[in-house]
Amino acid sequence: MKQAQSIEIAYLINGEVISVRRLSRRGEWRCAASAFGLVAAISTAAALLVALALLAAHRVVYGPAYISLWLAIGVGVAALAAARASGRARVYNIGAGIEDDAFSALPMPLVRRTRAGYRIALGPGFTGRIDGDRAPLPVESLAREPGARFVEVPVEGGARADLTLGVATFVVRGIPDSGRVRAIPSDAARRFVRRAFLPIEVAALASIFCAVPVGAQIGEADMKSAIPAYASPWEIEKALRAEAQTQASTLHRCFDVLPISCQRSGYVGVGVSLSREGEIRSQWITRSTYGAECPVERCMSDVVSNWFFEAIPESIRVVLPVQVLRTDRPLPYGRARAAADLERSSIRERGSVDPRSSVEDKAQGRVVGRRDI
Repeated sequence: MKQAQSIEIAYLINGEVISVRRLSRRGEWRCAASAFGLVAAISTAAALLVALALLAAHRVVYGPAYISLWLAIGVGVAALAAARASGRARVYNIGAGIEDDAFSALPMPLVRRTRAGYRIALGPGFTGRIDGDRAPLPVESLAREPGARFVEVPVEGGARADLTLGVATFVVRGIPDSGRVRAIPSDAARRFVRRAFLPIEVAALASIFCAVPVGAQIGEADMKSAIPAYASPWEIEKALRAEAQTQASTLHRCFDVLPISCQRSGYVGVGVSLSREGEIRSQWITRSTYGAECPVERCMSDVVSNWFFEAIPESIRVVLPVQVLRTDRPLPYGRARAAADLERSSIRERGSVDPRSSVEDKAQGRVVGRRDI
């Protein structure tokens, strides 16, 4: 059998032609290409529609991940639809299903293409004959092989088979595959496209759930100070206290190299001199609950110099009480804590420390006695 052969099947009832269909390799390629293109177009349209919906909702997604997701879904679903459409295009099915090519009480693939060529399936109840290069063969004799429900007969080039099953007649002819490829039915690819909607919907939901709000642009209203121009001195001081307490978490760095006994919460009085723009002109630590054994004032003053405050109606010089809180980082206990405290106490009693001991003390303090406030 030549590869350029095609099969034409005519479906008749009581001598009236109901439908005619042709099976060919070119028809399979056309059906597969139509299904692939249609599903790919639907996936592209869905990706654009979801992107526009997210843009209208002021939400964004990570571009490379979004494109990769829709590209994988689109190509995968389109390839699957094309494979299914090609497999359906190479078979002429009869049965009671809505997608079958002809009605029959006996569901079966009447004609299908295999690697060896086209084959006709014959079963009980079929009558007729097969004409070809050889003498005509009666269908009844071929369909009565013992132990076989269906018998497949190859269709040679130029062969013709007249098959009768009840009131239905099927005329199968092997003809050269030449001329223009017939247009596929409008619902041939549509049945495979419907199955692609589920993965596309899943991709749309994944895009929506992975979207994040768009960062709002900073306008002139956002640049205005949270402290109104008509605020009283007491209201200004309360606002500055709240801002200082919010930034007090940065003070924990001053306790990293201190003994374990200093790793506790407490209060400090932060003195600042602010300009009208909220810039710190000078800063100092007026008082604290940490004694001479915990020298943190100098470090705290350096940390406070990096703080920022809202613009205020007029320059001010004020002392802000700040509570220094303990962090969630665990402290060492047992022998490690006692050894760290003992070594630091002995160093302070000596009053002078050589550079090597200082380096070792800092290293051990960061590893063993480190504590955040």
